[in-house]
Amino acid sequence: METRIKEFKRRSLIKSVIWRLMGVVILAIVTYAYTRSWIQTSLITFIHHFVFLWIFFGHERLWLRFGSHIPVKRRSLFKMLTYETFLGNVVLATISYLVTGCGKSMTAITITYIGIKHIVYFFNELVWVKIKAGVIR
Repeated sequence: METRIKEFKRRSLIKSVIWRLMGVVILAIVTYAYTRSWIQTSLITFIHHFVFLWIFFGHERLWLRFGSHIPVKRRSLFKMLTYETFLGNVVLATISYLVTGCGKSMTAITITYIGIKHIVYFFNELVWVKIKAGVIR
């Protein structure tokens, strides 16, 4: 029997906004630590999170449609790998390089941010499983 999880789009949107707010703070701290430039920090943080607000929403909806039958901890791991590892590295590295023009800064920002977000993502998923508001039964 499939134990598919369904949730309202509003719940996915709320999760997206909360996730972005956490990400904004983390990325701003990491970026500023490497660039020491508020302009570069602001540009990288704004562009990245604007793009990822929509990527996260789509990612959530796809996983609800195709991956909800997978046990929670395994699903959280797979979601984190597709979202943070693949999408996060490609998009953040591109944005960081375009803004800084420096491969060293791009690499440092991307690796540090993605590493932190891997850990935070896994626990974020476990918290949202416990929150039942917006889940369709």
